[in-house]
Amino acid sequence: MRTIALLLAMLFIGLMPASSQVSLGIRAGYTASNMHITGEAPGSFSVSGGSMETYHGWHVDLLLDVPLAPGLYLQPAFRYITKGTGLKDPTDHKGELSGIYIPRGNSLRLNYLEMPLSVVYKYPLGKGRITAGAGPYIAYGLNGRYSYNIVQDGRTVSRNSKDVQFTRKNNDNLAVLRMHPWDAGANFSIGYEFFSCLTLGANYSLGLTDNDRQELTSSKNRYMGISLGFLFSREDY
Repeated sequence: MRTIALLLAMLFIGLMPASSQVSLGIRAGYTASNMHITGEAPGSFSVSGGSMETYHGWHVDLLLDVPLAPGLYLQPAFRYITKGTGLKDPTDHKGELSGIYIPRGNSLRLNYLEMPLSVVYKYPLGKGRITAGAGPYIAYGLNGRYSYNIVQDGRTVSRNSKDVQFTRKNNDNLAVLRMHPWDAGANFSIGYEFFSCLTLGANYSLGLTDNDRQELTSSKNRYMGISLGFLFSREDY
């Protein structure tokens, strides 16, 4: 974890002298996330018997805006973000054994430190510039919380939760939910930069790695974000 922060800090410092037009920015906003889950295994959060719902979270970014060529920029970012999914309880309980206690997932919240690296094209339009970008991202899981209900004959008996631990190590402790610490994928963005240095944007993140430690299931992060930001020290207008 410290190594990641150090490498990112070195990247930011190394890029700053590269051009007098490099700008530092901040950005924050709303995140609508979900997970693409396939397969089922006993003890997995994917065993909800229902469907996935949007998880409402937030994110905050520290970013650099580095000119590469006319209209073309490199934007590395340092992002704290909450991802996850909601798990909808099914309305049809046919086929369930009478009197049996069944765990049903309610929500999964995951906190990540994420690092997108986007190549962005900017085109003058109106009182600013429209932007479009794409690139990879990597993320490291910090912590999380899994909420679930115990159901009997379609009736909720109790509401429970347990911590999510991001670790490479296997453990049979049922009191925690373990997931792979690393997440990676592709990030796509569109936006608009005003001449006042304010920015408005949206992005879609497509996770490509399996985060679930269960062998019989696969879970991949997905989210859409809307952001409002500000770029400091603009010299390229």
